[in-house]
Amino acid sequence: MASRSSSFPAAVLRSRESPAGDRIVQLLCAAGIVDAFAFGGPKSKLRSLASPWHSGTAWIYEDKARGLVKLTDFDADEEFPRIRTDLSAIGAASLAAEFIMASDALGGDGEFSRVLFVELLRALDRAEHGIPDAALPQFCLRALRAMGVMPDARECASCAGEIGPRTVHSYSRRLGGFLCERCAFHAEGPDPLLDLPAGAMAYIARSEAMEFGEAARAGLSVPALAALRACTLDLIAKAAHGRLRSLESGLL
Repeated sequence: MASRSSSFPAAVLRSRESPAGDRIVQLLCAAGIVDAFAFGGPKSKLRSLASPWHSGTAWIYEDKARGLVKLTDFDADEEFPRIRTDLSAIGAASLAAEFIMASDALGGDGEFSRVLFVELLRALDRAEHGIPDAALPQFCLRALRAMGVMPDARECASCAGEIGPRTVHSYSRRLGGFLCERCAFHAEGPDPLLDLPAGAMAYIARSEAMEFGEAARAGLSVPALAALRACTLDLIAKAAHGRLRSLESGLL
């Protein structure tokens, strides 16, 4: 097959060294996740431009006969420098990138995954350090919905009955779903339930129609945000079948 060059919008998920010592950059684009070699020394301009969590335009050279995909240039439109100065932001960006890789671009929708990832990076870069926001839970909610694995907050995961909007909500880590008040009361065994304040449940419902940036800044009480974060991180871990090292990093 003939060699060809192409360019496309992309976000850098991560970079790693190959066994031979070459840099491999993982690009998130409409086609999904593309692994490309970025040749050059440690101080090369290309390696600096194609750093993790940069977003822009990637130029690649593909030689299918040799099985080679080479990154020839990367025009970084957004570099999100503030993320790298805050440990919680680093943890959130790392988790999002790892989950996208573990889920094969959220089940194969590369363009949706790229846009969602960049929206998260923008929200993390804008956030004031030390002030909690809903950027990471919002990423989780949208990623889970895109994959079709977000449980219905209106249906009990135990009895399949309807959960009224004004009742107490509980999240079952064992079932990976929400429980009605009756099933939560009668829950047995080692099933640590997470109580979800009404504010958290209302946020899940209304944020679906919001722009990402608006949803990330939506006001939530500290208890509601903490419960929402714990719930969505548990769901993300289940969707990835426990393959997320970022959750064990201590940064989240």
